[in-house]
Amino acid sequence: MKMRSAGQQVIAVSILAAMAYWALYLFLSPRLPDQLVRHVGTEGIGYSPMWLVVLIIGAAAALSIAIGIITYRDFTSLGHWNPGPKAIVVCFLAAGFGILGLGSAMILTVIGQEAAQLGALPIGMGLLALVTVFALSAVLLARTLPRAEQEALDR
Repeated sequence: MKMRSAGQQVIAVSILAAMAYWALYLFLSPRLPDQLVRHVGTEGIGYSPMWLVVLIIGAAAALSIAIGIITYRDFTSLGHWNPGPKAIVVCFLAAGFGILGLGSAMILTVIGQEAAQLGALPIGMGLLALVTVFALSAVLLARTLPRAEQEALDR
């Protein structure tokens, strides 16, 4: 079995994470409410169709992960794999995985419930998942991606 490069592994894990997110939604959609909380503010709680919230969260995650993968490939191909560029890549990728965690937690929070019953709970659980998944992803990505080269400071 051939070892895959770190870039190929990141792409594979990203695709699997996105597929798991969409599979979760499709599998649970019969048990999900039509509306989901999308905003909690001073004006009250705002609701949107469930499919739209899931789609927007998926698109935001895909955009963040795509930026992370593109910058990884760009920095490594140009030989600029230093601590700064590595941190940028790790943050974009971890943000994408965190956003998928936000959406998954919101979906799991509302199973079999009506949106009005739960109030802001889906947003709270989603934000908790976002922070947790972001932190765990950042640690794993920092350890998994190739070691960054130290920059030489020229005078």
